Amino acid sequence: MAQEISPMRRNLTFGLMFLVAILSYVDRQIFTLFQDDIKLELGLNDGQLGLLTGMSFALFYAIAAFPIARYADRGDRRLVVALCVMVWSAATALCGVANSFWQMVLARIGLAAGEAGAGPASISLLTEIFPPERRTIVISSMLAASAIGISAGLWLAGWLSQFFNWREVFLIVGLPGILIGLAVWLFSAEPRRGKGDVVVPPQQIGMAEVMRTMAGNVSLRWVGLLLIMVPVTGFAFIIWGASFFQRVHGMTKAETGFWLGTAMAVGLVIGNLAAGWVADKWGKDNPRFNGWFAGLGLLAAFPLAMLFVYSANPYVALACFVGMKFVMTLHLGPIIALSFAQVPVAMRAMMSATINMLIGLAGTGVGGTLTGFLSEAYAPGFGEMSLRPALATLSCCLIVGGIAAIMAGRTAKPLKEHIVEA
Repeated sequence: MAQEISPMRRNLTFGLMFLVAILSYVDRQIFTLFQDDIKLELGLNDGQLGLLTGMSFALFYAIAAFPIARYADRGDRRLVVALCVMVWSAATALCGVANSFWQMVLARIGLAAGEAGAGPASISLLTEIFPPERRTIVISSMLAASAIGISAGLWLAGWLSQFFNWREVFLIVGLPGILIGLAVWLFSAEPRRGKGDVVVPPQQIGMAEVMRTMAGNVSLRWVGLLLIMVPVTGFAFIIWGASFFQRVHGMTKAETGFWLGTAMAVGLVIGNLAAGWVADKWGKDNPRFNGWFAGLGLLAAFPLAMLFVYSANPYVALACFVGMKFVMTLHLGPIIALSFAQVPVAMRAMMSATINMLIGLAGTGVGGTLTGFLSEAYAPGFGEMSLRPALATLSCCLIVGGIAAIMAGRTAKPLKEHIVEA
């Protein structure tokens, strides 16, 4: 199938999908930079703000992801991506005209539903139009787009904040995305277009079977605990980091966008690259090494998180943030490799989807929401500094996650088929 599409068309399609992947995180991060302004203008408390940034997004993201992905396996993926981009871009623009908590909730639900479908459909399309020897780099590049989007969202929002209010920024960022969706529809390659009936893929293993497999495997139960604990802390810092620097250190939005965006880019990108290199070199056939490597990184992240929270100097806090994100990021690649070694090859795709679902619900959903409610609970005693004890409390999840990673490695039992392959 890859041979039927010209290199220029493949590269154009990749460029559009890469842009879509960046844009999805840009739209999310803009909200985090302006959430204190939104809180003030709409008369919200931190608990309601946590629901907006957390559970209202994560829950509908998880609900929408699987049915859209199932359609994308059978239908026109170019159309799926285009419509998803248009939906979430329109929802981003609608955030700029929301006048109440519930109007903002509805806009965030639209944002989540749109973003949930674009990722699986774009990966499915790209892995079909590129030859096998280029698929790994294509997938890795798409994953890297998330780190770029997280940072770019903060950079862009910080820059725009110098000239426009939050409502205008949402409109400025949201509306052009509709044109990007149209470009995806007009110019992306889709091998299925005009082919008549689409061949239905073989029956896939369902999520229920993946969950039963995880429940019946000691090592994967520890992995499940890790996938709940670590994202709670990680996403709490990502979602509330901008508010933290504005409230605790008095940074402007422009300063916060630049410095926090840069810190996230450095920590996430270097961490992902280092994790992949180390896991490939020493952990490929050694689940115990992967567990210890991931666990020690998470345990090292705890003191850095506490230093970040309680440092009096914003630039020391930023340095701690870079270090914390770096060592936290070391866990995911090795843990995924450890998990894949213990399930059949036919279950790996659904295992990946399940891992992503757990990370999203625990991280954006629980982490983002719980931080808001904890900040609200601490407010009577700490005032504007209430995010400090809130984030410090959730940092304790890193210790649980580190122990879970080590135990997952100690109890891992790779399947014989993977040992033979090695």
